[in-house]
Amino acid sequence: MSEDSSKQEKRQILPQDYYDSRQVMALLKLSKQKYYELVEREEDPLPMRMYGWSTRGALAERSELMAWFKRNTRLARDSKRRGKS
Repeated sequence: MSEDSSKQEKRQILPQDYYDSRQVMALLKLSKQKYYELVEREEDPLPMRMYGWSTRGALAERSELMAWFKRNTRLARDSKRRGKS
């Protein structure tokens, strides 16, 4: 695999029903450490699913991931308003 195709692969993640952990980290621009912090937190963890017998290969369902993202972020324009008051 050439360097150009590797860079292009990192930039482009097509919409799909399920995303693996690497894709979730890329989509949300998370470090590996932050990803694991969010998966392990007690309140509203990052919705990664695994088969009961597996210790690897977590997947996120697109609709659950989008709902989680909306619950855990705010609009940029709301951040600007907060800073002015």
